[in-house]
Amino acid sequence: MTVQTRYSTHSETLKHYLTGTVQPTAHSLDAEFSALFGAFEQLAKLGLLLPKTPKELGGLGLDTSAYQQFQSGIARYSGALAFLQTQHQSAASLLLSGENDGLAQQYLPKMATGEVCLGVGFSQLRRKPPTLTATPVSNGYLLSGEVPWVSGYGLFTEFVGAAVLPTGEAVFGLLPLTSQQTNGQIAISQPMKLAGMNATNTVQVFLEDWVLPAEKVVGLRPAGWIEERDRANPLSPLGLIFGCSQGALDVLMQSLERRGMKHGIAQQLQMKLAWQQTNAARVTALPPDAYPQKLALRGRAISLMNTCAQAAIVAASGAANALDHPAQRIYKESLVFSVSGQTTDGAAATLDGLLSSL
Repeated sequence: MTVQTRYSTHSETLKHYLTGTVQPTAHSLDAEFSALFGAFEQLAKLGLLLPKTPKELGGLGLDTSAYQQFQSGIARYSGALAFLQTQHQSAASLLLSGENDGLAQQYLPKMATGEVCLGVGFSQLRRKPPTLTATPVSNGYLLSGEVPWVSGYGLFTEFVGAAVLPTGEAVFGLLPLTSQQTNGQIAISQPMKLAGMNATNTVQVFLEDWVLPAEKVVGLRPAGWIEERDRANPLSPLGLIFGCSQGALDVLMQSLERRGMKHGIAQQLQMKLAWQQTNAARVTALPPDAYPQKLALRGRAISLMNTCAQAAIVAASGAANALDHPAQRIYKESLVFSVSGQTTDGAAATLDGLLSSL
């Protein structure tokens, strides 16, 4: 069976689950972590947790384009669920690309079934000075500092974190997402109160002289790795952005129909979204030196997403101010996806996209 055939089969399964179960409960998934975690566990039962991971390790083996469609499909109905699935997939990808093959072979099949659920916490590598540092010791590395963002507390038992060595290199390793004092000290904050996707249970993790044992080391990355990664993959959140845009258009069209309004904005925005999705396939395939073009596409996509979300708010009228209205949920999701994985270049491109829409 080919990858495309397998994806078509799982695509139908995913669509049925999203329209039949996720869409009617999207507000609960956004507001209640227990409901969101239950939806995540259902993805596991359907075999949909690791779409990018090779089939032999329990995944679907989707390529970049197919995975973008997968992400978009979930984000259309629940940004919070799409966000958690992306975190889990990112952890799997880091394990797969790491140097510790034994760790990857041990964890990935269990991650595919949901027996083990992992998050990620390496955005601190973008901060200067680094908030989490590592010192080599005889049995691994000694970690001290803070991981400012880790989502999925209460669902993810561990996360792939990253600390900066004196050489400037980054060491990646599996860290427990629970407070412990066995190999040093790990403390977990209370879940942050967030405007968007609050149910993802995002926390801060504080480490003091925590020993990361050699067997839990995922791998080492050279100094500047995060900057190179950001430059090589500026379009990685496009699936989430496109999905949020489509979700906003769904709400917009429902509100216009409910009010009997004959306005052409929905059709115009739908055409613009379709054009961006088609153009994205072409731009994604461009070589690395097309970085400015890729950044520009990302900025325009975020601008369109925010326009779609704003239109959904306006069409819903005063009802959109209710916390349980879908337009409000999507508006907050657009806030999160506007800044997810953001760099200085990414912020500039997003602001450029907003300017071009004036």
